[in-house]
Amino acid sequence: MSTAYLASTALMGVLVIAVVAWMVRGRRWYQYSPGASTSGWSPAGDRESRFEYADRPLAWVAAFAVLVVGLLVGVVASISGPVETQSIAGLAVAVVGGAGLCGYLLFGVYLSATRRGHPRSLAVAESATVAGVLFLIAISFQLLA
Repeated sequence: MSTAYLASTALMGVLVIAVVAWMVRGRRWYQYSPGASTSGWSPAGDRESRFEYADRPLAWVAAFAVLVVGLLVGVVASISGPVETQSIAGLAVAVVGGAGLCGYLLFGVYLSATRRGHPRSLAVAESATVAGVLFLIAISFQLLA
């Protein structure tokens, strides 16, 4: 039974490599260069009203400190205390940590794509592609274990 899983994984790996090679060779993406904006509209004016705290470093430091203290309390609760508290706190730490890691990765892909000049729709597609690849890797590891 595990031989079938290994063969299936190898076949899907070859298929993924073939699709990536076809995509890289199929389009001249390396000649892309973002053009300068000719419109007079600037997103900075609209951004100020929606995300007024996003540009303040103190807000980011405070959010990070709250997250770290919350995870620290969760880890301490999952190590010590009654069994019910340990299981609930361990699950909460795992969920918050996993969501934080996935959010950090997907937002990082989105942000780096938009900074390279890609439109937002393409940046969302790249972020969704990374999420899908990570999901397939997790399923492959789960099938092999």
